[in-house]
Amino acid sequence: MRHYTFLIILLLTTFSTYSQVDRLTKSLNAYSFDLYGQIKADNENLFVSPLSTYYALLVAYEGAKHETKAEFEKVLHIDNSESLTNFKNFSENLISWKDSSNYLNISNAIWIQKDFSVIEDYKNQIIEKYSSDLKTVDFKQKISASNEINNWVTNKTNGLIKDICPKDINTDTRLIILNTICFIGKWGDEFNKGLTNSDYFYSINKEKSDVDFMNKTEYLQYYENKYFQFISKPYEGNDKSFCILLPKSRYGLIDIENIFTNSTLDTIMHNTDYLDVKLSIPKFKLETTYSLKEPLIKLGLEKAFTRYADFSGITSEVPLLINKVNHKAYIEINEEKTEAGAATIVEMMDGSTGVPMPKPKIFKADHPFTFMIIDNKTKGIIFIGRYVQAEEPFIAEEYK
Repeated sequence: MRHYTFLIILLLTTFSTYSQVDRLTKSLNAYSFDLYGQIKADNENLFVSPLSTYYALLVAYEGAKHETKAEFEKVLHIDNSESLTNFKNFSENLISWKDSSNYLNISNAIWIQKDFSVIEDYKNQIIEKYSSDLKTVDFKQKISASNEINNWVTNKTNGLIKDICPKDINTDTRLIILNTICFIGKWGDEFNKGLTNSDYFYSINKEKSDVDFMNKTEYLQYYENKYFQFISKPYEGNDKSFCILLPKSRYGLIDIENIFTNSTLDTIMHNTDYLDVKLSIPKFKLETTYSLKEPLIKLGLEKAFTRYADFSGITSEVPLLINKVNHKAYIEINEEKTEAGAATIVEMMDGSTGVPMPKPKIFKADHPFTFMIIDNKTKGIIFIGRYVQAEEPFIAEEYK
């Protein structure tokens, strides 16, 4: 009888863990589409890691109280802190490591001002849930503090993200929260370089540019309706995929974006078929920089940036507020692989101052499209972007 009892408990525990991972995935993806909607500009490329910003904001959320905490819950689509109990399982489902040329790595750290007191329970929570490193630094030594933080980010992102921390750190800074994500994915089935050819890409501003297109006929997850096509091309190991949502109308991306939600993505992922697809997608590289303060305020995270913020779960020494939330991201796609990296920095300061078809489907991404890198186990969005013009890597917005 004991064996049966153990089995029932084990099954219930496993079901509870999977259920919580599913809820966290839904919360991440809902937040992803909210953030995408806030930072996109109609005529510009976009690339961001919602997952990176999600981690950094959750680390801040763990120390928030009262109305500040409620605002975080609304923006991040989480019920309460109890819903994050098994967050480590969520992370473990996302992280993958096959070899040095094929992996997803997530890192978290907090840099704390020397002699600044942080509540032990808060430290324990972020170590346990987010495997966060705790580091001590003197922010009054601006250059050395900035160099130490930037070196850590560069190392964690395999050199993809540099200089996210400015040299002119505010001397009232008491702690900095950082998340980095580094992804290198070899295609499960590589493109043949000999088939890459130059063709027109029709930009959102109705101009056309010569770009290199990678071409391959491949058996892929495919979905279409009268408005758009969708493909999912797996990376080696099949636990991550590169997905493209391509409007059927050449200049119809904005109309599709206006109706594309977490629910839409769920519908697509549950209704794909494996079909032969004649795939043609551009090689591209994007590098972006965003200040997320205004987008987050517009989403409802208001008090956290004011002297009314309540982060008394982090420290009782001084009132804290968030001064900046900055994000950098990079992606390069070629015939062999995808390299992508992102970093999010949250600067907190002393608040007292502020079916197979006989013929393959044609999928030619020669006009604006939305793309994502998705974890196939959790269905969580790791990166999301839009490619609307073929130009030099676009810097979306300088730090404020």
